[in-house]
Amino acid sequence: MKACPPSERAPSFPGAPLHRIPLPAHGRWAGGVALLAVLLAASASAQSAQPSPAPPASPAVDAWGVAPPAWLTEASVTVKEGSDSNIYGVSDNLAGHPAIANLSSWFTTLGVNFAFDFLAGPGTRDGALKTLTVAYSAAYTHYEAAAREDNVRNTLAVEAAGGRGPWSFSVDNSLLYINGSKEDAFFNFYNNLGYGPTRERRNQVQERDTSFLEYDAKAWFARAAGNAAYYNLLIDEHNPIGAYKGYANWVNRDDVNAGLDLGAKLAPDLALLAGWRIGQQTQAHYAYSLVANDSTYNRALLGLEGRLLRWLQVQVDAGPDFRRYSDAGHLGLFGDRHTWLYLQGQLSASLTPEDTLTAEEKVWHFVSSAGVASIQETSESLIYRHALSRRFSASAGLRVLGHRYDAPTVRDDWTTSVPVELAYCLTPGLCIGAEYSATSGHSPYPAAVSPGQNFEDNIVSVSLKASF
Repeated sequence: MKACPPSERAPSFPGAPLHRIPLPAHGRWAGGVALLAVLLAASASAQSAQPSPAPPASPAVDAWGVAPPAWLTEASVTVKEGSDSNIYGVSDNLAGHPAIANLSSWFTTLGVNFAFDFLAGPGTRDGALKTLTVAYSAAYTHYEAAAREDNVRNTLAVEAAGGRGPWSFSVDNSLLYINGSKEDAFFNFYNNLGYGPTRERRNQVQERDTSFLEYDAKAWFARAAGNAAYYNLLIDEHNPIGAYKGYANWVNRDDVNAGLDLGAKLAPDLALLAGWRIGQQTQAHYAYSLVANDSTYNRALLGLEGRLLRWLQVQVDAGPDFRRYSDAGHLGLFGDRHTWLYLQGQLSASLTPEDTLTAEEKVWHFVSSAGVASIQETSESLIYRHALSRRFSASAGLRVLGHRYDAPTVRDDWTTSVPVELAYCLTPGLCIGAEYSATSGHSPYPAAVSPGQNFEDNIVSVSLKASF
């Protein structure tokens, strides 16, 4: 029962049709061109498609006795009330500034969700376009102890997919705008992953896009894929010296790549693939610093996707990233050429009709959100879900996040979280939920070398969701 949860790092796979990743600033217009082409194709196919001869069906009535139009696939309102024991994710304060260490606060979230299916009418899926959906969600969160942390998250997601004969395609684009504070807090020592939620409440735009075009033969397939992510932090920048010592600046970052996958079918629903990506990462530069970590890369991939067993689905890509960093004189690391590991995988097990187990992992290199270093980012999760009845479900898991900074920066930040969720539907249109998450931050380095990385954060909440 989550109301518009943050989703900066939902694991995704480059060009994979089952899980799609995020195109950046230049990806924005590229995604727009792709969507325009899809819309034109939809118009052409709608004009040429023959209408289905079936008589019109009576509109279905929802749990509230209302007959919504067929193109409105979701309309819901969510209210959440909770408490966060450490809203800034830090354990010590900076002298001369307001105390933020272990600052707890009650919070209230009000959210709405809408989803539209533009191919809901009879005969609209007879052409090449099979899916054309738009979803919008908004969530306003108020923090009782720190009004400056109030924010509104607006998410717009557009998906188009289809195919004809052996050809298939997909365009999946999401745009997030957070209306939040443009001023940051003043930190002393901190864990980079601890202040992540603080960054996610600031004024910003994020965009992600995944696209692919696939040709599917009897024993093999070929897939052209493009993926990108774009982060535009719209906060005020200050040189962190003097009166602004401790102020955290965050930079704009993006990652875009494109390439080709070739797959050999080991079974009708299992394939071994080899792929190659050409990409680049860029970051904004501070007015007071010349440090930069822009890079171009070639990524070689080997992967496996499909069903290993009837109840076990796998999708994994792994291989080396061959990086070349530009502007070697101002790098935030030693040397301009590096080879890094790239790994992204997911295992989904349907143990019983009531029990599912999902394991995910991603290891890759990106620019740190502070823009001062190149980092290896690691994300791991294990989630178990159980349906106690048709109305009652529960889940529990373990999540591990890590940011290992490349030399010469000396820090290695990690967090471990244990999330627990309960959901119970009083009626098909009215559900209540409860969530708890315990997070601890730590570092393998001693405090004398890397102080402030240890912190604790506990978040508990209850929610009510009405669907129409």
